[in-house]
Amino acid sequence: MKRLTVTLTVLGAILAGVAIGPGQIAHAQPAKGAQAAYERVREVMDDRFKDMRLTGDPDRDFAALVIAHHEDLIFLARTQLEHGADEQLRRMAQQFIDEQQKQVSDLKDWQVRNRQADYRAKADQPPHGSGPLDRTTASAPEVQAAAPAQPAAQAPASPLPTVSGTVEKVDAGAGKITLDHGPIPNLNMDAMTMVFRAQDPALLLGVKEGDKVRFQADRVNGQISVVRIETGRTQAAPSQAPAQPAAAANLPMVTGTVEKVDPSAGKITIDHGPIPNLNMDPMTMVFRIQDPAVLKGVKAGDKVRFQADRVNGQLSVVRIQRGK
Repeated sequence: MKRLTVTLTVLGAILAGVAIGPGQIAHAQPAKGAQAAYERVREVMDDRFKDMRLTGDPDRDFAALVIAHHEDLIFLARTQLEHGADEQLRRMAQQFIDEQQKQVSDLKDWQVRNRQADYRAKADQPPHGSGPLDRTTASAPEVQAAAPAQPAAQAPASPLPTVSGTVEKVDAGAGKITLDHGPIPNLNMDAMTMVFRAQDPALLLGVKEGDKVRFQADRVNGQISVVRIETGRTQAAPSQAPAQPAAAANLPMVTGTVEKVDPSAGKITIDHGPIPNLNMDPMTMVFRIQDPAVLKGVKAGDKVRFQADRVNGQLSVVRIQRGK
């Protein structure tokens, strides 16, 4: 009886080999779509570093390159979580995402501080290019002499730009307001939906969800805050013509995966590759849709190719097609 059992087991293994095909018994088939996903990861990682323009400022270039490296690693880790099955590697991928995302956030905060007019005027902040290999005994005294002469700290702050937006939520108790807003130049922030602190909770009195507002925002005590807000309809200056999207033929086609479609709000969330004309790195982004018909037949999970541009100050998808 034992001999018969062994014989049947061997026969079953042979039949399984014939059904699966030679050379495939020891290796599982790759998950559906995994190869294409990892090809996209490799393409994005290669192109991003190759196309990155350096500023010549070692501190800024270091921060930009580390951010690019970490975001690429996050992208790779997310792809593993989407397609991989090995639990040890999945835990490692999640650890990469958690650790690298914190460092990316810290570096982006540094980039914002570095762009402030008085950043280099801090007493303990040496100018760029004064690292150990850049210093010489002859040049060191010159660096010391030059530092006190910088008047940036005394210069008056530039007037803050006024930005248009729509109130999505008001949390007066927490002193917070959520705004769907246009670009904020002084914060180098694109059009998006963002939760702001209110510098003074009294600013939120009379402001409610759905209001069209004009506001000013700045970084206050390390937090992005609304420092002034006005409700009511405000006409744009006549000289400011609405921005028009570039001709579709001139816009690059970008690959992405649809994460969410909100036709009623005219929005679509896409996990996409680099968008050269917007100088945008790979990320997950909520875009406006100028024509709701563009979203017809598009659903979450679709692999798409699309064109995006800044329209009336908002990042918008102007063309989209499903497919590989």
